[in-house]
Amino acid sequence: MGLYVYAVGSASVGELPALQGVLDQPAYRLDAGSVCAIVSECSLATVRAERRHIAASQRVLTALYTQNDLLPMAFGTVAESEDELRAFLDDHRDVLEGQLHRIAGAVEMSLRLGLEVADPIAYLVERTPALRAARERTFNGRRTPSYDDRIRLGQMLDEAMRNYREARTAQVLAVVGACCAEVITLPVRGEKEIANLAVLVDRSGLDQFEAAIHASAAQIDDDIAFKLGGPWPPYNFVQFDPRGG
Repeated sequence: MGLYVYAVGSASVGELPALQGVLDQPAYRLDAGSVCAIVSECSLATVRAERRHIAASQRVLTALYTQNDLLPMAFGTVAESEDELRAFLDDHRDVLEGQLHRIAGAVEMSLRLGLEVADPIAYLVERTPALRAARERTFNGRRTPSYDDRIRLGQMLDEAMRNYREARTAQVLAVVGACCAEVITLPVRGEKEIANLAVLVDRSGLDQFEAAIHASAAQIDDDIAFKLGGPWPPYNFVQFDPRGG
């Protein structure tokens, strides 16, 4: 029988409450010296990303991470046996302990900034004199713009949007950065998104972090909206797969 692996924690993780995990199997601790794994028995070699399995995995993690430091495993991680999993924990003990130290006392929050405007390109052009002039040169002449002219204008727009995103992100982090242990910049989704950040925040400092978010929102462009998510386990900061090392 294989084991579905939810997370790795230190040996100080307390006794688990009654939790039904993937395939409705009870979750339990598998101890290995200074670390432990949170697991449940699993008869599947591959756990597909179906809603019921994802919900079960999240249910176990959600019940534990608010009080414990955990390294969440990649979804669908299945160890062939207790022996294989213990061997992984033994082989990677130094790395695992280092990562546990890195996220000690912290949770992950997400922070997204987005433009609440109908057309972000038009919004940027109207706020940037150099872009307005370039657009007028390209489209207000008597001749039809050439392919190269359109390409150059497109490159200018891309650079201006990148600069705008970087400047607004830096402006926000100048206010909230002191409340974050770490910040990871993730890819933006769509033209309207300005920033997509994963931040590691001390559990005891969540109120301070949210207060800093409000302070930053009061200082930035009115057309930028803040979307805050979490707290969650530190998915973007640590993940391990006992099958791959």
